[in-house]
Amino acid sequence: MPILNSKASHEDASSADDSLALLIPFTALLPALTAMFADRFSTVGWVVMVTVELVLIATTSALAARAAARATAARTAAARAGRDAAVLDRLEPLAGERR
Repeated sequence: MPILNSKASHEDASSADDSLALLIPFTALLPALTAMFADRFSTVGWVVMVTVELVLIATTSALAARAAARATAARTAAARAGRDAAVLDRLEPLAGERR
């Protein structure tokens, strides 16, 4: 039934998940590199590295929240589609009697 089809496609959700998976190693690796080479960086270099770390952490958490929201919306849409199908199945005999 076209009325029960979800508008969200699998391709839309996978792009955010792929981006999240690619950022996780960088988010984990950059603080370690900063700690290892902190004595070699100047103050400006150290501040830049910490700023980049914070931006990566914020981006990763935003992508994770977006993926979680999409997953929740997909579950809600699936539940709504199931309820709609049940209501339409219950109403179907009534439509046949009126005709």
